[in-house]
Amino acid sequence: MNTESIKQEILRAIEPLWKKEPNTLYGLRVVLPQFDNPVGLFFEWNKIGRATISRAILTYPSDEVEAVLTAVHLLEHEKGLTVSIYK
Repeated sequence: MNTESIKQEILRAIEPLWKKEPNTLYGLRVVLPQFDNPVGLFFEWNKIGRATISRAILTYPSDEVEAVLTAVHLLEHEKGLTVSIYK
């Protein structure tokens, strides 16, 4: 898959969850693979003063790590999402 199609797929997955409510923080968490595990993407949100809610949205094969990271960074700059990357 190319970067643009991954970016569009991520946007389609988070659109129903991203309600853009006031006093709510939204973010995308990327869990990088160890060994041959897939790349995991989670959409997280929390109202200020409340617990964070996290939903698994997509997984990608470990050989697409670079394309996923590029797509996520593009989304970070275009949509203003907070992105956290975990190893």
